[in-house]
Amino acid sequence: MKANEFVKKFGWEYAKERMEYCKGARLVGMEIELKRIVESHELVMDYYGLTRAKEHAESNYTAPEIKDALKQAIADVESCQ
Repeated sequence: MKANEFVKKFGWEYAKERMEYCKGARLVGMEIELKRIVESHELVMDYYGLTRAKEHAESNYTAPEIKDALKQAIADVESCQ
């Protein structure tokens, strides 16, 4: 099962709990991808959701490295919907 399919099936809260449970452990396979997707979800939520994150990603006042990270995070979150 792919990480985005896992999130679709079980939801964000369970995915976050799973990553908390794996904290400090050696991650393999899907867990690595799941960790990235959970971090992406948290980044998007730091911008109060997809709409606001997209606005920041397209803003001329946002630093290029932040834009790149936001665009990747937005793509990750959208792949789980």
